[in-house]
Amino acid sequence: MNVEELSKYVIGALGGGGLILFILFLFPEKVEKWSVMLWKIIYFLIQRGEKKIVAHDIQGRVNEFSKSLKKEIVNFEPVGINIQWIMEKETPAEFFKENKLVIRMRQHADQNKNFVYASMIFIAKLFLRKAKKYLSPSQTESIDLFVGRKLLEKEKPQIVDQFFEDYFSPKALSSDKIMELVEKYEIIDKVGLFFPVLVQELTFLGEKVFYKPRSEKFITEVIAFINFLQRYAEREEGEEIIPKTFEGAYCRSGIVIIAKRAKREIGESDPFIKYIQKLVVRKLENIYLIGSASKENRKFIDQIGEEIQRKFRLQKYASKEYKAKIKIKGERKEVDNYLILHRSSETTRYYDKEYQEKFVEPAPYGETAIQEGKRKK
Repeated sequence: MNVEELSKYVIGALGGGGLILFILFLFPEKVEKWSVMLWKIIYFLIQRGEKKIVAHDIQGRVNEFSKSLKKEIVNFEPVGINIQWIMEKETPAEFFKENKLVIRMRQHADQNKNFVYASMIFIAKLFLRKAKKYLSPSQTESIDLFVGRKLLEKEKPQIVDQFFEDYFSPKALSSDKIMELVEKYEIIDKVGLFFPVLVQELTFLGEKVFYKPRSEKFITEVIAFINFLQRYAEREEGEEIIPKTFEGAYCRSGIVIIAKRAKREIGESDPFIKYIQKLVVRKLENIYLIGSASKENRKFIDQIGEEIQRKFRLQKYASKEYKAKIKIKGERKEVDNYLILHRSSETTRYYDKEYQEKFVEPAPYGETAIQEGKRKK
């Protein structure tokens, strides 16, 4: 039997795999060279598959978080991300394409670092992107860090500790301003108002058009509003002597606490209606009705909401139930709360230079700018 006949016999007996083995048998000097090429192909295919898996995992989790923000922030429009891996010599970049944020990034051997990097790019580029034009660097950085932690806690809680060690702590500890703001957000978030009130108001502010971006007056007002919400979050149950309205040049809102059982049981809504009428006269743009989510209290809040919509041309903008840890005799206890946001149909959108020059700096903890201005006179 010659070589040709032997070849046909082996191929027929072993098939394609037999052909490969037979060739390696005939040419042993090629084995090492070809095995290197084969392993390179296998490694390339495995690596390519791994990259796709990692990219889809990041995209799926971040996009899910983006959609969940729609439930927290009424006028937030979810935008997805698309991960594209680049070579070592290429430059990372981000750009919008087909209503998605494309993130071109290098793959790190540590997949947790890939997730954190993509998540923080998403937050930096998409979260409050209009409002950030007017915020200070420390306000922007602190919000990104806090929301980044929220994203990880929701989508990948197993890497939160690593996020704190590798990313959060180095940035927060590098700036007293950033750390102080993050601590304020933590207090505000305890009573469930970080997203539905603070972020909601910043979103409204970002939709307005200003004469000059990032003015000190605007930054000062945002800090005062944060202090206003912090003071509310630190109140004891039943405490009445706290500022309930914030009346700045840009942000004008009020919180109406509806929790008095006696008034609810007799259906006495008039005191609330009259108080809200005063807020409307003072041109507050956003009014938040907040109280217990018990069946009776929720019904009472809804009743008040319907009345003020009918009487004062207020639009019901959002409502939600949420968990709040409120202070009761010095201790935080978790309760179910209910919130309705009503928005005026006469909100101011455009500010020119003359308007901004009339600005009166808000007092600490959000005491009304009107009252503060009167005292200065």
